[in-house]
Amino acid sequence: MARVDVSLRLRQAILLDDLPLVQRLLRAHPSYLHNPDFADKSNTSLHLAAQYGVLEIAEYLISIGHDSKPEVTDWIYSNNGMNQGVSVNTEGQCPLHLAAAASKPEVAQLLCKRFPETVIRRDYRGQTPLHLASASQIMPTVNYLFKTGPRPSSRSPEEVTCIETLIAHGADVQAQDDQGNTCLHNASAWGNLKAVRALIQAGADPLCKNKAGWTPEYYSITVQAEVYYRNLVAEWEKRKAEEGIRANERRAKGGGGVRLVPQDNDSDDDASLQSRSRASSAKSQQTMGSASDGGLGISVGHIDTWK
Repeated sequence: MARVDVSLRLRQAILLDDLPLVQRLLRAHPSYLHNPDFADKSNTSLHLAAQYGVLEIAEYLISIGHDSKPEVTDWIYSNNGMNQGVSVNTEGQCPLHLAAAASKPEVAQLLCKRFPETVIRRDYRGQTPLHLASASQIMPTVNYLFKTGPRPSSRSPEEVTCIETLIAHGADVQAQDDQGNTCLHNASAWGNLKAVRALIQAGADPLCKNKAGWTPEYYSITVQAEVYYRNLVAEWEKRKAEEGIRANERRAKGGGGVRLVPQDNDSDDDASLQSRSRASSAKSQQTMGSASDGGLGISVGHIDTWK
């Protein structure tokens, strides 16, 4: 009887989203947990699950130690396969990079929570998961890969759930790769117009230039996309100007003033009120008669001054 290729069968089980089979294989062969595919950039089991959005399998792989980082209890390093940390393929990409590139928001959400340090991790080209999400394209479904389901529809440019997920977990919208390209450069070049708007609303600078001196607008793939981008820039500049005006108004209102503090005891008799009034009047006359006082000191009973 021919020997079963455990490595190949495990990858097929992940692609088929067959959790029971994955569990049986890994219980019988725990050393195949990471199972890097050397014919595919050394992507591990979790890379594959992230790329195709198989959430339950991704959760299971993490639960049994995939990409685990146990606490260091001894200074001696032991290569037992359980202290390898976040898995990285030959392009320097972790599973979150692949989930973002394929626009798989559910798996991206899981990976952001379990491995928050990977949200801003850069691959060997300097791109973060948000860079890849901004230029993401739909991946074929596992059923279509094995001819058991319909062909997937084209990715809608209005889908920005993965981008919003990454931003909510602290992704840097201003991050630049090795060529100086921002996430906006990627979104503009791939025609993801809703992604462009989402990034600008999250604080990305639409006028940022890459190392070649080009802003994202120059990478628009159509005339309509270029016009849309210019309109977004105009909105951004208007909002920025309005925020500047409001900030100046707040600073202008921050000058000196007098704050009256009400009395706590409202039952004072008339004699007591008259006594305080005479004392206040006398002190005021004394202040006005002083040559060294320019009229800046004010002290009237229970009246506080502030600037």
